[in-house]
Amino acid sequence: MDNELLPSSAGATVADAAYHILSGSFRSLSLALLAFSPANKSIEHVKTIPAFGPHQYLALNAAKDVVYTTSWATPPILSSWALQRNHGSGVGDVKHMNTVQITATSSYIDIPPPYNFVYSAGGPTGEVHALASDGSFGEKVQQFLFVPEDELEKADKSRVALRYGSHGVEFSSTGYGFIPVLGSSTIEMYRRDPITGRLEHIFSSPSPRGPSSHDGPRHVKIHPNGKILYCVTEHTNYLDTYEIKEGTLHHISSHSLLPTSLTNSPSPSDSSDDPHLVSDFRGGTLMLTPSSPAFPAPIALFTTTRGATPAQKGWTSVFRLDRDGHVIPTSPPPVAQDQTPLQDVAEDLVAVRFETPTSSGKANALNIRSKTSGDDGSSGFWILLTDDDRLADKSGAVRVLEWNGWGPDQNLRIVAEWPSGSEVGGSEEGDVEFTGSSHAIWLD
Repeated sequence: MDNELLPSSAGATVADAAYHILSGSFRSLSLALLAFSPANKSIEHVKTIPAFGPHQYLALNAAKDVVYTTSWATPPILSSWALQRNHGSGVGDVKHMNTVQITATSSYIDIPPPYNFVYSAGGPTGEVHALASDGSFGEKVQQFLFVPEDELEKADKSRVALRYGSHGVEFSSTGYGFIPVLGSSTIEMYRRDPITGRLEHIFSSPSPRGPSSHDGPRHVKIHPNGKILYCVTEHTNYLDTYEIKEGTLHHISSHSLLPTSLTNSPSPSDSSDDPHLVSDFRGGTLMLTPSSPAFPAPIALFTTTRGATPAQKGWTSVFRLDRDGHVIPTSPPPVAQDQTPLQDVAEDLVAVRFETPTSSGKANALNIRSKTSGDDGSSGFWILLTDDDRLADKSGAVRVLEWNGWGPDQNLRIVAEWPSGSEVGGSEEGDVEFTGSSHAIWLD
């Protein structure tokens, strides 16, 4: 174990100030503004904001004053929202700025440096929009395709296409863009022009398990060094790591999103021709821990997988990273009598596992922040985790988990839930009902 990766001080501290949260919904036409109190370990409902369709995935700009959202609305749209901050007390309100129509339903959205263009992708298309001076959506500068151009008119552009088309979009610090495509089991690589915002396709990376694997790459993240890419596969529940080198991707390693005991569990629909339906679990999202002065490089990668039905609970896993971004064991692997590593057991030592209270429905999306603003990162992290299971409508649509980093106390624990069971989202007079959290982000 690399002791230099361990926090310099044990234990955790809490801030008296509340941290504000904005959550989207899979089943409500609204956003929820919440406030988490670290001191009280509670989440307070501040306000429900009427929006324009279910399934909001949210992205916060660098200035932390504008949020961009996707939607399952018809016709497909993207929206921008201004955060109105109260002096000394965080976000007080969220106001709609503008909405733009796009060709096909988008799933993820990203605003890479120098923060003057917004990128979205979903199903058969992806789009690039310039940003106006106030941070709202400006003109569309590019549309790129994942189907032949002569097939676009007849292609499915609804949310169903997210099951087999493009799904996410992320950018490296070295100017490359990456879009996972579920149906082709590829990660498409682009070169981005920071002046025009346009993308140029340069490489298609196939699944490391071959073209018949039906992996369904769903979500990617890139290490701040720009050299390592991480990908979650929806259908086969793997975390794949790649080296980004000279305009290509080279596969490094693969790790299960599930405990060893569940990796080969029977499938409920083995005879199905739809790879989206042949697993008990569906790989979800992933996120790196934030950088800090004490730990400039992320110390961990969080991943999620959802239960395919309410009968299976979801999982969150925490993978340990070295300074260069490679996945390493959390503790030395066991050795058999013949000195051969026990690979099936060793795989579980790569990650800390946390079973979620429900299947998580279509959610189990992540967002992570350090516990206290501006600290050295040694005090741990707060993790937002969303839940769309019907059981979470009255308790736990949005959860805050605590993680204290690599040390004696490295297990995840739930510290707050909203709703808490004694309230129902949007129950205040004049509010819009809110159920089925899709994605939530820290605003502060």
